Amino acid sequence: NFISKASLERLKSLVPEDIDFEKNIDLIGLAFNAAVVNQFNKNDDGIDTKTAIAIKDYFIHKPTNIEHNKKKIVGHIVSSAFSRIYNDEILSSIEDDNDSPFNLALGAVIYSAANKEFAEIAMRSVDPEDEMYQAVSASWELGFNDYVLAIGSDKLNEAEIITEEKSINELSQYLKAFDGEGMLKDGTPIYRLVVGEVYPLGIGFTANPAADVKGIYIHKDKKKEQSEAEEESEAIERINVDNKKYFLQNKKNISQNQIL
Repeated sequence: NFISKASLERLKSLVPEDIDFEKNIDLIGLAFNAAVVNQFNKNDDGIDTKTAIAIKDYFIHKPTNIEHNKKKIVGHIVSSAFSRIYNDEILSSIEDDNDSPFNLALGAVIYSAANKEFAEIAMRSVDPEDEMYQAVSASWELGFNDYVLAIGSDKLNEAEIITEEKSINELSQYLKAFDGEGMLKDGTPIYRLVVGEVYPLGIGFTANPAADVKGIYIHKDKKKEQSEAEEESEAIERINVDNKKYFLQNKKNISQNQIL
């Protein structure tokens, strides 16, 4: 799913205006879609509108990391919102009975001084002329215990929901989360709808997000643009080669997005 630069710029209001990026030279402001609500991701997991509304603001102040590695914290989340799927327009409100797909969008800051290599990769990932364009996306992390099943479609409003405990116990073996094939014996796809108490834990910046989201938006202070251009060639040379290869080659591995 190709997301244009112009589209992602619609998320720029998620970068707080009260952060002075000229003075806070070690911070980079950014925004991104982290998940799609009412649609199951590549790990066959999803949440509905009611859960999304309940947890949205609890992403704020949670950490961001590289590829869900808790030891590689690179920033934290500062804002949250919902955005329209495919064109990323910020939604001023959402009805709790809405069952159509839409995005969970987040604003964050990156600690550029703490991990200069990743900061440079992130900056390059928003340049359409760079080989690493859109190499960085975001994938949520959730803590939860309870779920029901959805069968037949990756769109929640087209799926059959299974809530009966006995059926859930019998059919869970087919879920990808439990090393199943993600489909029943007859080939019908099966998904896990997360319900109950759900705890946002943060997001991982990844080369291959589980959800149908792509890329990030980075706030660039106009006064920094000239110095950034002057330092561009030097910055590219400073990038950690292993990190670069990881984000270029990791597109076969779907990012994990849940913690039980």
